[in-house]
Amino acid sequence: MIKKEGPGWRIIRDTSRENFPALIGGEDWAIELSQSEWQNLVRVVIDLSDQYRVIKDQLMGDEDITLELERRPWLAILKGDQYGWNLKLILGASDLLNRGAEVSWPRNVTNHVTNAMRTMWDSDYL
Repeated sequence: MIKKEGPGWRIIRDTSRENFPALIGGEDWAIELSQSEWQNLVRVVIDLSDQYRVIKDQLMGDEDITLELERRPWLAILKGDQYGWNLKLILGASDLLNRGAEVSWPRNVTNHVTNAMRTMWDSDYL
């Protein structure tokens, strides 16, 4: 089991759990994810945060930015400025699991969550 957490967020990966080996959580919420939901989530979050890193230095002062990236079953929405961003994720119902969810992390934790996801992703594929 791999567990990463901080104030306002947590991620747990337990590959011994067959149906839902991943859990993501925020201050007052948590959701278990299937392996494919986890893999797609990490890809979309890493890609969106990479897009933000490229663009953020081009923003002026308090200019706001909104980036959206959809990769089934996820829609990821990043809102922020050159100083930080928050992240909202919408899990759409899929053929296998007829469920959905809407979750978010505020700007003071998104960087920690994305870095943890990237680290966990890299360690899965080394």
